[in-house]
Amino acid sequence: MPHKPVIVFQFTESEGAGYLAGFLARQHIPMQIVHLYQDDPLPASLEMVSGVAMMGGPMSVNDQLPWIAPLLELVREAVRQQVPVIGHCLGGQMLANALGAPITDNPVAEIGWIPARRINTPEAREWLGPWQETTLFQWHYQTFAIPEGAVRILQSEYCDNQAYVVNDLHIGFQCHIEMQADMVKAWCHISPNELRSETDHQVNTDQPAIQTVTEILTDLDEKVSQLNRLAEHVYSRWIKSLRLE
Repeated sequence: MPHKPVIVFQFTESEGAGYLAGFLARQHIPMQIVHLYQDDPLPASLEMVSGVAMMGGPMSVNDQLPWIAPLLELVREAVRQQVPVIGHCLGGQMLANALGAPITDNPVAEIGWIPARRINTPEAREWLGPWQETTLFQWHYQTFAIPEGAVRILQSEYCDNQAYVVNDLHIGFQCHIEMQADMVKAWCHISPNELRSETDHQVNTDQPAIQTVTEILTDLDEKVSQLNRLAEHVYSRWIKSLRLE
């Protein structure tokens, strides 16, 4: 009998599944993408779904878009049915909001490669691995509060709530662990106005966590390789509870 697929919600054309897609393929786990920006319908039920993944996007959970409320209800149903959920950036905000946590503006935007610290808890060590500090790819203006009953596992200097785990099944990230080099380059090309200008040689004290395109692309393959190792660990832990049969 073939495995049930992981359903992946993609909110914009440029923010696809990235490393997650290749990981699932290597594990022989099928993936079904719902392109919400193309008005693909949400599944009527979760009966034929092994897990739910949500990617990033430029919109806010607080926006009045027609698919947001139905998707939040679907995520709540996944949690009720113990169908594992993973959220990346906007997806992490969607999971948090579905569980009752507010989404608000972060004190500063984070755009680029930002150092982060693993919180020293059993949950953080299990889901994130043995490292204590790493560099994560960020592109966000808002952030989530930690849902009631969830465990915070990751933080950065500019954003306290970088990741959380719910019921040892679901995980939400503010950062983008799914990035590949071509995605980083594409985002810089699509949204150069959101980056710090190359001629601005001093960091803006009001927005200290926005990098230039040169800073983002320097040693890109090495940075992405390190991020991929983290993603491999996270995704390997997440799929342990998928309802594949």
